Parts: sequence; structure tokens; C-alpha cells
Amino acid sequence: MMAKSRFRIYLEKDKETGLVAARCLEIGALSQGKNEKDALKNIWKAIKLHVETIDKEVAGKKLVEVEI
Repeated sequence: MMAKSRFRIYLEKDKETGLVAARCLEIGALSQGKNEKDALKNIWKAIKLHVETIDKEVAGKKLVEVEI
């Protein structure tokens, strides 16, 4: 089960297409949607998939956290 985390999501609306881009700088995820709600839903899915994949890759390895 994935622990809860917070990510900062930056939203930007394209003036030509009207699409909303969603970017999570912490993990480099990028997504879009036809509106803000869709963009946030899509970036949530992208982040969830990324975190689940990383969790599988590092299972059983030593974890060290640093504070900056």
C-alpha cells in the first residue's frame, strides 16, 4: 500500500488549444486534460503509476531520507 505523499502541481492553460497542462516538478511527471479537473485527474494517475513502479524497483533495498 502506497503511503500518502504531497506533490506540488503546476497548472498552465494553453491559449491556442485550451488544454490544461499539469506538471509535477518533484518527479518530472507531465500530463494534460481538457480542463483543470481532467488535468489533475490525469497527473494523479501518472504520479501514482510512477510511485508504484519505483516502490517495486526499490523493494528490499536500504532507504535513507535526507532533509534539504
